[in-house]
Amino acid sequence: MRAYLLLVGLAACASHPPARAAHSVGGPRGLRASEHLDVADQQRDMARQDATFPDMRNNGINTGVPLASGTWFRSWGPSTDHEANARYHRAAAGAIYAEYTEKCGTRPSAEVMVSPFIRFGTSGWPTQTGAIVYLSPKAGSADDVMAALVCHQAWMMLAPADMKDCPLDLAGLGFDVRGDGDGVTVSISIKDTNMIPELQRRVAHDLETAQQRATPKAPAPLAPATK
Repeated sequence: MRAYLLLVGLAACASHPPARAAHSVGGPRGLRASEHLDVADQQRDMARQDATFPDMRNNGINTGVPLASGTWFRSWGPSTDHEANARYHRAAAGAIYAEYTEKCGTRPSAEVMVSPFIRFGTSGWPTQTGAIVYLSPKAGSADDVMAALVCHQAWMMLAPADMKDCPLDLAGLGFDVRGDGDGVTVSISIKDTNMIPELQRRVAHDLETAQQRATPKAPAPLAPATK
């Protein structure tokens, strides 16, 4: 059985997205849903602030005097731009949540929060285009593994979760997943060849973590009997 998918990150909701706020961080695949919502709130507040300033355009008599009492700067200007930016970022957050619902369904959070490479990885090695990872038979079929990969990627886009060492959080990944009764093989590559060493570093990190999780901890030594 074989599953194949090219993952290039979430598509933008507009051809020219507005600039992100200075405090936003995001990840290799862009802003997380929570960060989009933070920016949307910021843009909404800025729109409200702009809307409270009177229109100081020339009233034909005295330059720099409000047109009339109660006339506010609402019909044009920065306020409109901020409102549009807020709508864009809320739509982007909604698309990310929809992607998560589609890819993960009702999977328990304890499952989606951990990479399949960490849960089931047994070994692997670097290749010219990326890396190969072997997963134990517990990972299920190739289709099961592909579903788990895309679900974990969708979960990471919800909010920052310290994924700087996770290979699945890189942009432009390609997966070739094959499996049988003896386990599953995942060939992972990346579109940007300059990122191959970083991909390999992250894969090695996941496999090391998987080995640590699989190694049973030695029982604590018994305390000496007291007299």
